Amino acid sequence: MKRVQKPIRLYVLTIFIVVAYGAFPFVSTFPFSGGFMLFQGFWNLPLNGSIIVLYGADGSAPFLLVLVSLFLCVFSAAAAIWAFYGFAEGRTATLIFVTLDVLWWTLLVVVGITHGDLDASGKIRLAIEPVPPIGWLIFVWWNFMRPEMTEYYKYCSTLNDG
Repeated sequence: MKRVQKPIRLYVLTIFIVVAYGAFPFVSTFPFSGGFMLFQGFWNLPLNGSIIVLYGADGSAPFLLVLVSLFLCVFSAAAAIWAFYGFAEGRTATLIFVTLDVLWWTLLVVVGITHGDLDASGKIRLAIEPVPPIGWLIFVWWNFMRPEMTEYYKYCSTLNDG
């Protein structure tokens, strides 16, 4: 049987997903006085997936929103690490969790637009937030579905089965 090497893109994807979808939501937003927030990152999630934006003026955030947001961060990163070790199930889990993460934050943006007290320019600014993350999501899917990635996961599957 021919040995198939781990594609370089798998290293890059794993690092990207762990950093962008797992770590950045915790460190990508810096609040300032007056409600101004500085967003740093890749724009891989709407509002950078930052938990800070979930907090209201009273300083509290709905528990369920925070829980789901943290769950998606942790499981996206964990699934990427699982996929890195050659498990096709990890690749599938990564694609599912990263997609759910983007969809979750897009839903939060939609809710913010429809129920928030924003002026027209604020709504337009918020409506643009999901555009770059959808591009990043396409990038992740495209890279995980490349022929060399599929070949690598098939090879690893034969090693794990036998």
